[in-house]
Amino acid sequence: MIYSKQFTLDQFAPIAVYSKLKEMFSEEITYLFESADQSDGNYSFICIGARERLQYIDNKTVYTKSNGTKEVKEENPFDFLKNYYKSIDTTPYKNAIAELKVGYVDGFIGYIGYDMVKVFEPKLSSSMDNLRDDLNTPDLDLILPKMILVYSHKNHKITLVSTLKEYSEKFEAIHDDLKGTYTYKHRVHNIGKDKGTFAHSKEKFFEMIDKSKEMIKSGDVFQILMTNRFTRNIKVDPFSFYRILRGKNPSPYMFLMEYEDFSIVGSSPEVMVRLQDGELLLRPIAGTRKRGKTKELDKELELELLADPKELSEHLMLIDLGRNDVSRVAKTGTVKVEDMMHIERFSHVMHIVSDVVAQLDDDKDMFDLFMATFTAGTMTGAPKIRAMELIAEYEGLKRGFYSGSIGYFGFDGNMDSTITIRTAMVKEDCVILQAGAGIVADSQKESEYQEVENKLGALIHSLEDLDKD
Repeated sequence: MIYSKQFTLDQFAPIAVYSKLKEMFSEEITYLFESADQSDGNYSFICIGARERLQYIDNKTVYTKSNGTKEVKEENPFDFLKNYYKSIDTTPYKNAIAELKVGYVDGFIGYIGYDMVKVFEPKLSSSMDNLRDDLNTPDLDLILPKMILVYSHKNHKITLVSTLKEYSEKFEAIHDDLKGTYTYKHRVHNIGKDKGTFAHSKEKFFEMIDKSKEMIKSGDVFQILMTNRFTRNIKVDPFSFYRILRGKNPSPYMFLMEYEDFSIVGSSPEVMVRLQDGELLLRPIAGTRKRGKTKELDKELELELLADPKELSEHLMLIDLGRNDVSRVAKTGTVKVEDMMHIERFSHVMHIVSDVVAQLDDDKDMFDLFMATFTAGTMTGAPKIRAMELIAEYEGLKRGFYSGSIGYFGFDGNMDSTITIRTAMVKEDCVILQAGAGIVADSQKESEYQEVENKLGALIHSLEDLDKD
């Protein structure tokens, strides 16, 4: 049974709605998903609680049932999900989405960390199993929410959805609370004096670039993404951090995910893979310039970017990689590249973007699609498997949340996911950021190092602005 309630709420933005719900359900896991792209992102979603949960911890799939009991399974969590979804009748969920005019009403939702690639590609286990783990978080954490609130940006309609009767009985109280007043509450931070440190010094990062270029010259890889992790030992309120970041770096995918021991805060520009009624979308983003301070300088930088042989060759390589990944699960002859090499602008950087589209083959599902494309070539290089082996060797760290994915797998058969970039992990006593640069044969070390710093810009500036919050 799918319970729902709809009403209009035009006096508060989704972030205020989330803040009020967080107070009501302070003991629960909570998610907020927003989009600054209102053409594609009509809806914001708020998820409350976990009635079931799927995690991947220490190479084990852990499934928590609705009664709280845990089952440890040897199987790939995506094999578990494929079997789980086979028993789902999609009809009531499709009907609810059509009737309520919302994009998502139920299905597993959460994050898939970068290191899950060794599960999808077992060849990588030997190079990834012994990496240093500084984060100590699950490689995957997906929930079935107890309740979902959908906010429509077109008509300011709120939709409350739950499959739990006890939550449907809270709908009236939630309605009344959301219709009441809202006062922003100042939250405590301790920014302190620590300015942060990189996992790899500039000299070590240069050495990683040199090694990458040697492997490119030898023909092992054509391109490889080298990243650096940045950690500040500070105490930060995740909600306040997100509130500043979403204003400073509005993006198609913005998210605040508050777990028991950590939070994920991000504003990603890049879709991982999307499936809507059998039509799939992959959007390689590769090629970056810092934004200009004036319109004229911004345009000059755009033209410079589109004329840069290094950036263009990197982008073309990743288009080909995306096409190859999609072809593993697409209907023959349906893979196309649309809107090739257009520029998209964000607060601190601009990127070259292309759309790879196709139709999903009849004998494949969204989990086959996700495994075939994870993780995006823009986060690894090409060929992907060899690039990921070298990433493990040179970086020496589990990437965790960074360059993985955040998304949902709807019980209606549709899915959407983003690549976890422009994203921070917030722990009790520190904030962890990460960014990378695509290395090709003619990469210049200083400019690649600068690209990493540019990509971290919005996150670092948002942390600095917490002092003024």
